[in-house]
Amino acid sequence: MIEKALNEAGEWTVLSVEVTPNSKSVGFGYNQWRKTIEIRLKSPPRGGRANKELLQILSEIFGEAEIVGGEKSRFKKVRVRARKEEVIEKLESLL
Repeated sequence: MIEKALNEAGEWTVLSVEVTPNSKSVGFGYNQWRKTIEIRLKSPPRGGRANKELLQILSEIFGEAEIVGGEKSRFKKVRVRARKEEVIEKLESLL
């Protein structure tokens, strides 16, 4: 199911992400209706802090990550340097 939130682009994979800032803890989920990876963040959505935390978390998991769409929205497109199969494997271990 999680595959529906991912698009492979060569050696990169683009994730459809729904961010929830100001959470008590960091966590991952999957929204089957919106087909997005849900990521809860501790940081507030001010001054780019939530985006920085998001990129830090995804960079720790995949090595390299960048926001390619929705920088000021809860719904983002994030590109990570990993093949789709690797992304699925790592995200499923976090859900």
